[in-house]
Amino acid sequence: MIKNRLIPTLALAGATSLAAMLTPVAATAVTFTVNRSWSESGNNASLVGTVDVPVGSYTIQNGTPNPFTNVNLTLTVNSNPFTLNTANTSNISGTGQFLVNATSSTLTFNTANADGSNPADLAFLNSSTGFGGPFYVIGTDGDPGFEIAINTSPNVAASVALSVTFGTVQQVQQVPEPASLFGLGVLSTLGAASTLKRKLKPSQSIEKETTKVG
Repeated sequence: MIKNRLIPTLALAGATSLAAMLTPVAATAVTFTVNRSWSESGNNASLVGTVDVPVGSYTIQNGTPNPFTNVNLTLTVNSNPFTLNTANTSNISGTGQFLVNATSSTLTFNTANADGSNPADLAFLNSSTGFGGPFYVIGTDGDPGFEIAINTSPNVAASVALSVTFGTVQQVQQVPEPASLFGLGVLSTLGAASTLKRKLKPSQSIEKETTKVG
């Protein structure tokens, strides 16, 4: 009898343990505010808006996926605004590396191993016009660090000391991982426990009848 009561208890304990192991872990997604401005030869440029990057350190090189989950920037040159909504890493190649460090307070950019043949230039552009429309680039390709507004009539460039704080935190969100496996696992274990209970009931009745006959 003790054994019969113990088996369902162990099954339920297993479900509890499974729940503990599969509890979703929240990932930290951060929205950073960008507010940059520079000038060249009497022309003024600015880049303002937000970008979303999960907390972490990222090295972009030779087509490595970029970590920007959302881009909402406005590039303005001499009062003419242009919308930029995506990041592009095609100008990061060879030994050139573009380094992104996102914390819960700041977004920092840096480069490594870059030169004229191995650029590390990160671009923000409009997904509809690509490099045929206005876009913004920050990085280095042998020269000191720079940022530039291109195809904006005129282009406006300035030197940038890398590493540079590109953005500051606006909002931090805890994003739970998908919990479907968690639910299925617990339900499966609880279902097994319920089935086990039903199977045990007939055996308990037989045990009682055997006792009466004796």
